[in-house]
Amino acid sequence: MKKEVFPLALKIRFLAAALCAALLLCSCSGGGEASSAVQGEAPAAVQEAAPRAVTRLRIPYHLEDTLNPFTCATLQNYYAAGLLYDTLVALDTVGNAQNRLAQEITIEGASCIVKLRTDGRFWDGSPVTAQDVIYSLGLARQSSRFAAQLSAVLETTSPDSYTVVFALSAPDQFFDRSLAFPIVKEGTGEEAVPTGSGRFLPQSGGTALSRNDAYYNPVKTVEAVTLVDAGSLRDQGEAVLAGELDLMYTDLQGDMDLSLGLSRRQVVLSNLVFLGVNSQRWGFTGEMRQAFSGLIDRDTLARKAYLGFGAAAYSPIKPSYSSGSGTAVGSEVNLEEQNALLDSLGFGERDEEGWRTLNGRSFTLRLLVNSDNADRAAAAKVVAEAFQAAGIRISLEEETFKAYAQRIAAGDYDLYLGEMKIPWNLDLLSLISPDPAVGPGCVQDDELVRTYYEVKSGQAGLEALDAALSQVMPVIPLVYRRGIVCYGEDFSANIVATEQDIFYNIGDW
Repeated sequence: MKKEVFPLALKIRFLAAALCAALLLCSCSGGGEASSAVQGEAPAAVQEAAPRAVTRLRIPYHLEDTLNPFTCATLQNYYAAGLLYDTLVALDTVGNAQNRLAQEITIEGASCIVKLRTDGRFWDGSPVTAQDVIYSLGLARQSSRFAAQLSAVLETTSPDSYTVVFALSAPDQFFDRSLAFPIVKEGTGEEAVPTGSGRFLPQSGGTALSRNDAYYNPVKTVEAVTLVDAGSLRDQGEAVLAGELDLMYTDLQGDMDLSLGLSRRQVVLSNLVFLGVNSQRWGFTGEMRQAFSGLIDRDTLARKAYLGFGAAAYSPIKPSYSSGSGTAVGSEVNLEEQNALLDSLGFGERDEEGWRTLNGRSFTLRLLVNSDNADRAAAAKVVAEAFQAAGIRISLEEETFKAYAQRIAAGDYDLYLGEMKIPWNLDLLSLISPDPAVGPGCVQDDELVRTYYEVKSGQAGLEALDAALSQVMPVIPLVYRRGIVCYGEDFSANIVATEQDIFYNIGDW
């Protein structure tokens, strides 16, 4: 059983740290409403009294988990470890790669050349070299957290101590986004806390972190970070409310109490919720899949199923790729137009109850959903209502995750609600062709795959892939989920958080 948040002994242990971390009652982050906290919006109005800079920070972690970035299991420990370990690049709020340990990145065809900065230093004072990067890459490729984004790497070489050449299986103009994996010193990766070169370094067995003044761009104001074993998400939220933690993060996959009224910033994730369609079973054309897509109001789905913590998705390509994905498509559903389209596709006959018919029988589709995921089960009901409003019967079939996954792999579905984390380098192959991840019912379109490779190689613009995806629609995108960084009303830092690093701008707090 996990520990309760801050039992008496633990409160005593961290009382001094809590007193030292007291902040002025003024926040430059605004009132904390979800609608005003979406990442990328203009900062809130400046308060009358300027907030005092944060010098001490208390964040949650799990004592039973490791701080090794390649093996830690919890999000809390993963993000805490991000303070200890630097990356070649960091992804900014729109997903672009910004250099950290990398000084210069050149992508030429199927080759990516990374020149390292020469002032990168591990905690023991030794330089960060190409061999450390190659060693860390090997660890990252064995980690479920980083493996997908690095799957295209065939081999690496180091012409000199500060140059790494990545040979790729195919040209990829977005590969620099894949370089956001931790770099540790060669030979230390099996340790509970490998030797790193990040913005902070561990003290007192790893639960206290101090500013790394040898970092090439030292953090300005935050001098120390205390890691607190804070229990469940619900417990962490209550600890923030009580002023016993300064901030916490959740991807909203766990049992988080959103009624606590905490100030928060939303973080757009790469987790795409989509509707899988078994086109092999039914022979559904691209036009039919487009008609299905047109029935679903994404904003309603995000509001009802994800409580507003979701961004409408009309393409697997997020707008952050500067493609205009989804920006030209309205959210409001024109049911009359969609009904006319369905009629024109051969589904115009209806029975006396108003249900569409096929071969003299009511047109009924089975919608498979994972019963273990409450948000997705709620989303399935919204989708079912949208289809039924157009005269298409939906039979909801809820299964535990194991049975759900087995049925998708076997093609035993008509429709299903799925979710996939889109790799940062826009590797969409598993989403645009039959694959165990999306089921054998996904349509195979050679022209779409060809366009995909042309865009990845830089021979065509993203708008070409966007158009092809919209026409073929191998899966029907619904929403990109969001996570939230929660903090108390007294917390004064202007947080810029990204999916890759919720402490993205901690150097300027």
